[in-house]
Amino acid sequence: MPEGSSESLDASNLRVLVVHSRYRSDGPSGENEVVQDELRLLRDCGCVTELLELRSDDISSWPLSKKVALPARVVWSAEGRRVLERSVLQFRPDVIHIHNTFPLFSPGVFWSARAAGVGVVHTLHNFRPLCPASTFFRDGRPCEECLGRLPFPAVRFSCYRGSRLATIPVAAMVGLHGRLRTWQTCVDRLIAVSAYLRDKYIEAGWPGEKIRVKHNTVLHPPEPTPRPGSAFLCMSRLSSEKGVDVLLEGWRRAFPEGTPPIRLAGSGDQAGRLRAEYGGLPGVMFLGHLDRDALFRELSGARAVVVPSRWYEGSPRAVIEAYAAGVPIVASRIGSLAELVDDGATGLLTAPGDPDEMASALRRLADSHELATQLGKGARARYERSYSPDVTVRELLAIYREAIASRSAV
Repeated sequence: MPEGSSESLDASNLRVLVVHSRYRSDGPSGENEVVQDELRLLRDCGCVTELLELRSDDISSWPLSKKVALPARVVWSAEGRRVLERSVLQFRPDVIHIHNTFPLFSPGVFWSARAAGVGVVHTLHNFRPLCPASTFFRDGRPCEECLGRLPFPAVRFSCYRGSRLATIPVAAMVGLHGRLRTWQTCVDRLIAVSAYLRDKYIEAGWPGEKIRVKHNTVLHPPEPTPRPGSAFLCMSRLSSEKGVDVLLEGWRRAFPEGTPPIRLAGSGDQAGRLRAEYGGLPGVMFLGHLDRDALFRELSGARAVVVPSRWYEGSPRAVIEAYAAGVPIVASRIGSLAELVDDGATGLLTAPGDPDEMASALRRLADSHELATQLGKGARARYERSYSPDVTVRELLAIYREAIASRSAV
């Protein structure tokens, strides 16, 4: 058991039912990894755990009649509720920890969890209950038109996957359960993966007294790099909101000769365009999607990890993975990134969407071995203080204790 966790809760007597609608395997998800990591930590602490998981990969094998009913299921899934109720009867948990409910469980599952009479915890990984797109991002910039109101603008602007038809059921889900106050009524404790994300939910009218900030972690982290590497590394989905084009343009302006190199690990809908525009430049390497071991090998040779997002972010794993390896961050000064990256102590912050500021930050790190070393030490210290498995599992168990006590009081 991680040191200190027994002070928060007698974990060896705790039965935890973890609920998660798993995202498609062709779109690698940090949330999927967070769920697996937390399950391992809980089991290592002696908790008795069970994972109740529905998989989006299975949708492709459904009969047509079931696929046609999927939009209604997004709003309210009777099957999702039945599956949970069956698991509760069989497993008899002390606490139900719900992660993602979209698209297969639906938020209706929270009402079944509440009826079970045990502590209910929900992790807010993103902004989905406030924004059908989950990102507060539209037309290349942040957008908060649906914050704290019915999400009619999302339908008007086709915010989910660029399709009005696809957006309607997601907006209906957000609108219906917002009006029913499903999340506020049925959940005893909400976990926000950053303080910025917590503050957005409070701004939307959610109960701040129920929200706890608990950062994600990295299991079995790599050994900190003994000295800074040379390459800049971007571990990101290649999509508009991630701002990878800003990074590549800034890098091209800073290093027209191609040294030091830049390496990009990830895939996404902009991969083809970015490869066409930048892939032929000397020093640019597109690596595609990498598994965890390969990412850690890349980190061992990195000067810095670059997170050039245009959107607010929740708590990107790339930051915590870099900190674990003692690698500094260059990130946009926006949303949770301005909270996670301590400018001048664990990394450097730049204006979002500004390739000239990006170029300047990259040059500073490339030109100063001393600065890169100093920031790398700060990054590792931040990991040990805030993001290590020992720290985060103690926080998680304490939140479970609060949820159980709250439900017992009711």
